[in-house]
Amino acid sequence: MGKIYLTSNEIGTMWTQYIQNSLYIQILKYFIETVEDNKIKELIQDSLILSERINNEIKSVFEHEDIPIPHGFNDQDVNLKAEKLFLDPFMIQFLEHTLKAGVIAHGSTLIVSTRKDIRQFFTETTEDSLRLFNKCTDLALSKGLLVRAPSIKVQPDIEYVEKKKYMSSFSNRPLNMVEITHLFENIKTNTVGEMITMAFAQTTNNDTVKKFMNRGLKISQKHIRIFQKTIKESYIDAPIGSNSYVTNSKNRVFSDKLMMHFLSVLTAAGQGNYSTASTASLRNDLILSYQRLAAEIAGYAKDGADIMIEHGWLEEPPQAPDRKQLITD
Repeated sequence: MGKIYLTSNEIGTMWTQYIQNSLYIQILKYFIETVEDNKIKELIQDSLILSERINNEIKSVFEHEDIPIPHGFNDQDVNLKAEKLFLDPFMIQFLEHTLKAGVIAHGSTLIVSTRKDIRQFFTETTEDSLRLFNKCTDLALSKGLLVRAPSIKVQPDIEYVEKKKYMSSFSNRPLNMVEITHLFENIKTNTVGEMITMAFAQTTNNDTVKKFMNRGLKISQKHIRIFQKTIKESYIDAPIGSNSYVTNSKNRVFSDKLMMHFLSVLTAAGQGNYSTASTASLRNDLILSYQRLAAEIAGYAKDGADIMIEHGWLEEPPQAPDRKQLITD
């Protein structure tokens, strides 16, 4: 049997994971330098070890297959001597967010891969990410830092939708559990985005980046208000996370390249979350709201990509050969 080459799926997903893990590695290194709680520090160290192991494996595979190793991010993109920018509770929220994303990313790579060694590796990393996510959730619960979804008593009987009024924007029916789930999760993710853009805005000396971060901060705050209002209209207490886990430090911690790329990751995740929520919701007003807000994020993401291209911060993914050029040359 001849050599089994990597597929485009395997190359593309591993390339993306390498870039994103190289970014997380720098953030986690900084967290280790500034964290005060030993239990949280242990969780950060475990997450750092996992991210480094994933990137070392991807690097090894790419070298063996003669695929260029992405530049990604390195020690030049973080100032480990900078004073504390994020309080410890934020670090748990950050880990909860990134570990969720990791489970999805590793699982996605697994299900689009065909080579046995690649499937085996991402089976293991998915399991490791799940283990760390559970550890993170248990730690947050023990410290009273987990923002929990509302506890609601549901209707006693199974029912079917009998009238189109159920989906109407004007029915004023109570939210169902699926709709509440997505509203709640989108409040949580926007709260993380709110704190990140706030921290990045106050620590960059690049006016363009600062303006972009301030714009992202306002978008996050606006979306949080919209989702909270929707929940409250059904007489349900809207989850309120703290946005006060950012210190007053103005010392630069991360490079502008890293901060801009991280925002591109967050906006892409936000668009995916809103698309999923729109599909799962049955009230037309919710569907339209998610679509409108997703369009706003898409415009923001486009402007962010333009800034990265202008400054030479956007690394190109591996591309297929340009056959037209090969034929005409």
